[in-house]
Amino acid sequence: MRQLLLLLLTVFLFSQCSIFTRSYSYNDSRDERGSGNNEPDRRERPLYEPLEEDGSDSNTATQEEEEEETFEPDEATDEATPPKPTAGTEDARRLQAIDFAKNYLGTKYRFGGNTPQEGFDCSGFTRYVMDKVDVKLPRTSRSQEDAGQKVRLKKVQPGDLVFFRRTPVSKVFHVSIVLDNTDEGIEVIHSTSRGVVIDNITKSSYWSPKLSSARSVIGQ
Repeated sequence: MRQLLLLLLTVFLFSQCSIFTRSYSYNDSRDERGSGNNEPDRRERPLYEPLEEDGSDSNTATQEEEEEETFEPDEATDEATPPKPTAGTEDARRLQAIDFAKNYLGTKYRFGGNTPQEGFDCSGFTRYVMDKVDVKLPRTSRSQEDAGQKVRLKKVQPGDLVFFRRTPVSKVFHVSIVLDNTDEGIEVIHSTSRGVVIDNITKSSYWSPKLSSARSVIGQ
């Protein structure tokens, strides 16, 4: 009888151990496999977005690229602008004016144009250049003929303005800036239908007969 009781007790204890073992194995394997919908266990889910290979956050990198693409540069400055003539002599200012004007050789012609970006007409060019040496001119060639002091055509100097008429009694239609006045003639820089160019107006069959007057606008 005692042996039968021991046998039954042994069977009972063995069966209980098997239940605990299966319960533990089931829970443990569930953690490894995840839930039935194949989603990873919460402990395996990352708490942050993965980084790029270089260690930078992908969202931040994208934002920086977009900012770089949409970055607007500062407004362009005129690199050819000469220094302001504070205590320079008249001759120095004349040289400044013609040196500055030469920087725009080849700039296209545009009726009513006032800047290198849009192009120049004749008086827009002279006004733009003279403004850089602190000489303020009116806008049109006709009104610029009233600026400064009148000089004889044979006595013009670099930086003076020369005006043109189609006939002696017609109105001024063109203005240019003197670059040099030698025995070879008067050389000017001006904005024409060819753009900003240099011409010897004394030897030009087109410009020579239209020479009208000259003004000195750069004073001490």
